[in-house]
Amino acid sequence: MIRIEHDSAVATITVADLAPLSNADTAFALQLRDAVRDTADDDGVKSIVLRAQGDDFARPALARELAAAATVRASRRAQWHAAYCAPSGLYQNLAYCKKVVVTAVRGHCGAVGSLLVLCSDHTVCSDDAEFEPPFATLPESNLVLAALTTRLNRAKGWMLGCDAWSADAALRAGLVNRIVPTGDVDACALEAARSAARMPLDGIAMSKLLFEAFLDTQGVGQDFDMAGFYADSLNAAQQAAGQTAGDRK
Repeated sequence: MIRIEHDSAVATITVADLAPLSNADTAFALQLRDAVRDTADDDGVKSIVLRAQGDDFARPALARELAAAATVRASRRAQWHAAYCAPSGLYQNLAYCKKVVVTAVRGHCGAVGSLLVLCSDHTVCSDDAEFEPPFATLPESNLVLAALTTRLNRAKGWMLGCDAWSADAALRAGLVNRIVPTGDVDACALEAARSAARMPLDGIAMSKLLFEAFLDTQGVGQDFDMAGFYADSLNAAQQAAGQTAGDRK
């Protein structure tokens, strides 16, 4: 379920659960993409808050979900790429959104949630939040975007270390902008969105156009376009690991 609420120039997109993104649910990805795109196209909206209704921003994917996702990606690659990674897909609609996007993160932020945070402009998180690296499980993960957000050495450490970042570590790295108690996350995210909405609409549009040009020159869009290749590599590695495990038996 996706719900959109308006408060003056701020729109809040609330999802019941972001977990469907973890198992390549293209229908859900398209629904969320449409919610972001259509809200951004509303001239009365200057900023957008993205939040999850549950205790976690995005629960970690289970092993069976990741296996199912690999199967879907192999058999429905074109649909998956169009929904998730293409210029008209979810992640590029967020990263290149023409309005300010604020993510409100409570509790655990699974890999897919961390990627949504990377695509947003501003993040408020709870003091118990932790952020999984998206690189090991999500072909659509974007190292260029992570390097631009957190610096290359930190992005590489997050990718190669495979450990989740605590809220404090995420703040030090620059992944998030503010840490607050769990009960204050939504209110503080809305406050941040309202602050951004005080800018004139033309100013927001021009600023976001400059951001988009910068992302393009750094290769963010190209990295998303490579997601199909990364998916093939991930599937091959998973199949090889499965074959190896079978040989051992």
